[in-house]
Amino acid sequence: MLWRVEKWLLAGVALLALSLRIWGIGTGLPYLYHPDEAGKVRIAQRMLKTGDLNPHYFLKPGLFIYLNALAYVPYYLTGRLLGIFQQPNDVPYPTVLAMGVGKTSMRTTFLLGRVLSACFGVGAVAMVYLAGRQLAKKGPTRLLAALMMAISPASVLNSRYIHPDPQVVFFVVLSLWLSLRLLERGKTWDYVLAGLATGLAASSKYNGALVFVAICAAHLLRSGWKGLTEGKLYLALGSSAVALLATNPFALLNLREFLAAVVAEARHYATGHSGMEGNTLRFYLTWLWEFEGPLCLLAVCQIIRGTRLRSKQHLLLSSFPVIYFAIVSSFTVRNDRTLLPILPFLFLLASGLLVNLSERVGSLRPKMRNWSVLGLLALTVLCLSWPLAQTVKNNIALSSVDSRATSAVWIDRNLPEDARIAIESYAPYVDPERFSVQGFGKLIDHPPGWYVANGFDYLIFGESMFGRFYAEPDRYSEQVSRYDELFRTFEVVKTFTDGGYEVRIYRVSEQPKD
Repeated sequence: MLWRVEKWLLAGVALLALSLRIWGIGTGLPYLYHPDEAGKVRIAQRMLKTGDLNPHYFLKPGLFIYLNALAYVPYYLTGRLLGIFQQPNDVPYPTVLAMGVGKTSMRTTFLLGRVLSACFGVGAVAMVYLAGRQLAKKGPTRLLAALMMAISPASVLNSRYIHPDPQVVFFVVLSLWLSLRLLERGKTWDYVLAGLATGLAASSKYNGALVFVAICAAHLLRSGWKGLTEGKLYLALGSSAVALLATNPFALLNLREFLAAVVAEARHYATGHSGMEGNTLRFYLTWLWEFEGPLCLLAVCQIIRGTRLRSKQHLLLSSFPVIYFAIVSSFTVRNDRTLLPILPFLFLLASGLLVNLSERVGSLRPKMRNWSVLGLLALTVLCLSWPLAQTVKNNIALSSVDSRATSAVWIDRNLPEDARIAIESYAPYVDPERFSVQGFGKLIDHPPGWYVANGFDYLIFGESMFGRFYAEPDRYSEQVSRYDELFRTFEVVKTFTDGGYEVRIYRVSEQPKD
């Protein structure tokens, strides 16, 4: 009876997870605001059209791209049956003018990949439940952790875009579940399967390889330091390598190109990225608090508690997030998505502490128990309502129209046809068939006189680019000074702030404004 009720509750959690991720899944379309989506879609579509399975791209591993390319097969066949496509080349490539500035002529080509990401996001919720079930054979820990994962604003936000983060989280939690089984049983197949899951995590995104820490922890907690000489650990390592290379065969076939890309990506994280660098530890701590709230503190308390009790399960559960967080916090570049793999661990830890507290409350004297129950209930509601409120707020914001859409309409209706327009990354889309458009990373890459000399009529700025420098004026004083020069030199035509996003349009004139 209890299991039947739990199944229905789990189905409800999964339905909630899916609903939150599908809500706003078409955000922005037909415009493409996410900087990574269009490039990944183009590679997957090229595989469909040419049959060339070499991604010719190694800054990120290939499993994510292969899965998206595979999804295009039934998509294309369905379209052909419906008379929409006659040949693979009929599937349209997206048009990209600059980073975060693009458009698709067929929304379903992007909804396809976004739905795939949402499915991995919901799958990760299920995997959190299974890992929780392995941790606690009885009790609500697993359902509570799955619910936390289902409503997590960071997970929901990143489960509706075409990028590998939902996928790597899924395989990381799969590896955790198998590592917990390894700790309990220690069978050879547990090592093989845990290693394969780790390889698939690394094949989704390179940082996923760090979940091998959990396998090492499980093995050493089971066998002690003498386990370093046992072959099973190296069998897991070997199976990880097999999974990684089997799903990234061109990493070997194009070894030089692959190594160059990995070195370039490592250098990028070590040296810096404008608007995403410095104060890394503070940034991650602030981000965790703002998005996930008090449950992060509960997770830390459970890590400390598990260490003091020397609980093998809790030491295993704590090993990956502690080591992973320490490593990524040492990088110069910071990115909120980088922390996504540790969130399921934090939810399992936090839910475990709440259940432990409830068990202690049950053993208190009746008078103290009543107040303690109220306090624990309030704490649980706070831990759930905080992230849920953030998720709903984010979903509403994503579902609303912002300045990139409204300004695109205004530009099309009000600027003279054939005007020569310069846009920077994250600006609104400008129709290249109606206007002469040139995209730039940043418009400050050239001084005002350059735009005059090259015959530009208008400059269009996007907040996600220029705003990152004004957010940290001391760090980026040179960039702010160059933007100020452009803003002073030319005349502002229109400023949009719809949806809390700012777009600025300036007219280029040979005579600076007064």
